[in-house]
Parts: sequence; structure tokens; C-alpha cells
Amino acid sequence: MKFLTFETKKEASKEAYKILKELIDENSTLGLATGSTPTDLYEEMISDYKKGNFSYKNIKSYNLDEYVGISYNHPESYHKFMDTYLFDHIDIDKKNTHVPDASAENLQEALKDYQNKLDHSTIDVQILGIGGNGHIGFNEPGTSFESGVHVVDLKEETIKANSRFFDNDINLVPKQAVTMGIKDIMKAKNIILLAFGKEKQNAIKNLIASDIVDENIPCTILKKHPNVYVLIDKDADYR
Repeated sequence: MKFLTFETKKEASKEAYKILKELIDENSTLGLATGSTPTDLYEEMISDYKKGNFSYKNIKSYNLDEYVGISYNHPESYHKFMDTYLFDHIDIDKKNTHVPDASAENLQEALKDYQNKLDHSTIDVQILGIGGNGHIGFNEPGTSFESGVHVVDLKEETIKANSRFFDNDINLVPKQAVTMGIKDIMKAKNIILLAFGKEKQNAIKNLIASDIVDENIPCTILKKHPNVYVLIDKDADYR
């Protein structure tokens, strides 16, 4: 595991993009994340594309998760997020982009379909954020390390943390999400985890400074992955 600390989110994200470009080519498959954590990384990807340095025409992508019960066009859906912050600004073929369909009438069939897609793909680089409670994707504390694609009941602290995207009203935040399982995440060839802000300190400490590998702290499974890059800002530094 490579652990790098930077003054700011922007600096960490610039370095994350340098690492990403070293690990992929223009035919690679990416695992993508949403939320405020990866937005500067996506800006770096867009900027380099606009300079003519990289093409996404043949890139495939799989997103970690999606809220249950909100439509594609909802402003806080992760489908919409990816269009807004990345896909609409690069030359990726949206037929090659995949986000869990969490608004499907038959949700169980949608989960099976997404699992099948993941089972027949190899993600070259998985981008991850991390929750204050150590969740990765929406795999909350207590999730089995052997889990595949599943519906999760979001913990209260996760709902509160995400309420900032819903006018700070926790009543507007969906209470469930579909997420890649931990086993799916661990299948990626490489993982780039980004963490910013003081609320991430304890999770980063559990990941970096202890020998614990515990399903109650989901991020700790990453210690068993051979190629993980952890990039944080100074506020997330527990030392």
C-alpha cells in the first residue's frame, strides 16, 4: 500500500491522475466513484482530454453505487452526477458506461444483471472514496467481505453526511442504495483511494496505522489488496 499526503485536495487529485495515467491505456476499464471526493480528479481527466492527451472512446466504466428509488434525471442520482462531472465533458461512449439501475421495477433482476456485467469484466483501476465509518462504496460496517452487488440500508451517519447534497435535509436522502460488493471492489487490478477532511481521519488511521482487518471497518480489507494507493489531504492525516 502506498500512502501519500498532500496539502490540499487539489494537489492530491493531480497526483492521483498521474498515477491513474500510468496504470491505464485507452482501452482500459475503470471503476468510478461519486460524491465530492473524486470531483477534482475528474477535472484533471477532463482537462487532459481537452488538451488532446488522452481519449476515452474505448474506455469502459462501472460505477460503485446508486441510490435506490430515485430516477436517472434526479439531480442527485449518481447517473446524473457522472454526466455532470465527467461523461458529458469527454469522448466516452455512454454505451460503455455502467451505473447500477436502482430504480428498476424488478430490483433483484437489476442486481443480478449488474453482477453479471462485473463478473465478466476486469476493472483496471477502481477509484474509491471512504466514509467516516470506514465504508467503501456503500458497504457499511458489518458487510461481509465476500459480498457481491447488493442493496444496503444506509447507516444514520452516512445519511447525515450525504444530506449536504439534499439541501441539508436528511428526510430527502434515500435510505437505501445499491452497491458493488467488497468482493467486487477487491477484484480490481489497482485501487486509488482518496480521502479529504478531518472526518476521514479515524477511517484512515484504521486503514494505515493498525493491523486490524475487520468487517466492522470495511476499508480494512484493502490491506489484503496488492496494489492500493491512498492519497489524502492534510486534514485527513491522523498523525
